[in-house]
Amino acid sequence: MPYKAKLIIANAEHILQYEKQILSQIAPQYVKKYQEHKIEADKKQELMAGYLLKIYLDIEREEQLVINENGKPLLKAGKPFFNLSHSGNYVVLVISDCEIGVDIEHIMQCHEATVKKVYSPRMQEELTGLSGEEKNEKFSQLWTEFEARLKLKGIGFEEGWKELRDMNCYIETRRIEDFFVSVAAEYPLNIEVEHFHLAGIIA
Repeated sequence: MPYKAKLIIANAEHILQYEKQILSQIAPQYVKKYQEHKIEADKKQELMAGYLLKIYLDIEREEQLVINENGKPLLKAGKPFFNLSHSGNYVVLVISDCEIGVDIEHIMQCHEATVKKVYSPRMQEELTGLSGEEKNEKFSQLWTEFEARLKLKGIGFEEGWKELRDMNCYIETRRIEDFFVSVAAEYPLNIEVEHFHLAGIIA
């Protein structure tokens, strides 16, 4: 029987108008990240990330989170597991009873040097015969799925990433406008998708 998961998709475009209300509610580390960023897009992402954790997991204190041996944040209480990602105006949060990873990426132009250096033979084969926008989309989808695998394990590009490119795991990918969102887990998932709207939460 598949594990249940919830994928929350939020657009942070207008979040700064609620800055004061949100900063008073979110965990201190997200307040600090928000204050340290100079670029508006980055500030929006951190503010929304902190707010989603507050709304869906009731995270408002730093001690509610721990960092595992791979640098992945977890609830100190153990479950549920969660993961965050952001790109452009979008921030996504996935929550599940099993270990999980998520990534969102804007569709990128296919970068041949990256394909040769990073993509596995299986990934490269999926690009064979494609060109133009179709190739860009497949390149971006494969990258998003790869990143979700890395985030499932909490591993970056420092070590062990090559073995994860074709790791046998459950992957589900969706397209939102010009973005791909991929969720990775060790077990099959039944994913409920929710689109988060600030206006419905903050009066």
